[in-house]
Amino acid sequence: MAVRLHLPRRTIRLRLAVLYGGLFFISGAILLALIYAAVANTHHAYTQVVPAPLIVSRSSQAPAAQLPPGVRSIHVSIIDSHQRIADLQVLAIVSVIALAVMAVVSMGLGWLIAGRVLRPLRTITTTARDISATNLHRRLALEGPNDEFKELGDTFDGLLGRLEQSFQSQRQFVANASHELRTPLARLKTLAQVALSDPDASIESLRAAH
Repeated sequence: MAVRLHLPRRTIRLRLAVLYGGLFFISGAILLALIYAAVANTHHAYTQVVPAPLIVSRSSQAPAAQLPPGVRSIHVSIIDSHQRIADLQVLAIVSVIALAVMAVVSMGLGWLIAGRVLRPLRTITTTARDISATNLHRRLALEGPNDEFKELGDTFDGLLGRLEQSFQSQRQFVANASHELRTPLARLKTLAQVALSDPDASIESLRAAH
């Protein structure tokens, strides 16, 4: 028997959370790429102590007589390519791990923020399900800033007002029609009962009564 995987419903909240996480991941990847490029173009140097006679022997432009008296060694900055490559590898690994963790965290925060932002929409949906023809007097009456959700709520309240007025007009028409039809129907019923209750009624009298 095949097992069907039930994927989560693609709600607006889920799509917003994925969108927030994706945007953060893209911007973070660009930022880390720029940082990595900047670090890769810099020289990783460290200081090493070299004896002074060795420096003099390697440089034809710096004779031993020009060294200050009493100086036995000098600090020289030497570039280590192997160390630089190792540092770049560590930076890349740490950056990828940090980016993945922050992408997951941003999706979680996006889920919470989207739920808070979409709360008025859930209120509109719940109220719309509860409203029927018997309680059209209910209104959403959303509070908060004058944003798109507030505008949608006010539009829905206006629609409910027009529906309530239409239903009231329909009920008033039905009540008036019932009242107007009650009297002639009662007269017709009374005439029929009188004509049928006469034991000596003939066909002509019944026809005339009806």
